[in-house]
Amino acid sequence: MKKVLIFVLCAAMTVCVFGACSKKDSKETTAAKSTTVKMTTDSAVIKEADAINLIQSYSNEELGLTKKERKKASFMVAGSGVEVEGDNYIEVVATIKNEHKDGDKVSYTFDHLGMYYIRYDGKKIMRKDMKSKEAKYIDMKIKAVPSTTAAHEHKETSEKTTAKEKE
Repeated sequence: MKKVLIFVLCAAMTVCVFGACSKKDSKETTAAKSTTVKMTTDSAVIKEADAINLIQSYSNEELGLTKKERKKASFMVAGSGVEVEGDNYIEVVATIKNEHKDGDKVSYTFDHLGMYYIRYDGKKIMRKDMKSKEAKYIDMKIKAVPSTTAAHEHKETSEKTTAKEKE
């Protein structure tokens, strides 16, 4: 249990540290100035597991990953949102967890293979160019993946309507 908690905390801290990107409408964007602010994701259309499912729905090529990298990678969502030049993003990271043993001590490091940003309104998705030494971002094609939250709310609304009709 302690290992899982340490992994989650380390992952969240690592993901939050790498939250810099720039807003432009071109295919590639270079971040001149980046500002990262922690914030709640309550207003995001897609969040948590839905954000991971959305990113995982892309091909290896679209994600910038090899087949081998994709197979080893774990996808995680940052615990808080990232603000980049006025826009709010959910950050999803494809990472590999490495365990290091030194006697009785065990530590972990994470190799980030890909970093992906979903704007809160769901209308823009970017991936960080991990091979570039500069902070460079590439716009990705937007896919409409139904949110389990939205599907649940729709089901509740339908059930209420059906119950009223029966009365």
